[in-house]
Amino acid sequence: MAKRKSRKVAKRASSQPVALRSTSDKIKVVTKNFIAFLVLFAVSYILYKIVSSGFFNNLFFLLVLVFGFVALAFFIVWMVLLLVKSMKK
Repeated sequence: MAKRKSRKVAKRASSQPVALRSTSDKIKVVTKNFIAFLVLFAVSYILYKIVSSGFFNNLFFLLVLVFGFVALAFFIVWMVLLLVKSMKK
């Protein structure tokens, strides 16, 4: 009778609890990112209005759309975090 090969079960590393950030730290990070993308949105919009070349006009229009949507997403996250912080109290 042939001997079966047995699988050795690898032990998992014990999962360490992830250090959670406080809500105020999250709000600070989201605020910084929101301001950064808002500035990038404003600069791209200004350059979109100033530049007359077709290629750069399309490029800055695309940048305005991307930075605007990302800034809007950070604004929504910021509002949700403020709501969560106010609910905790």
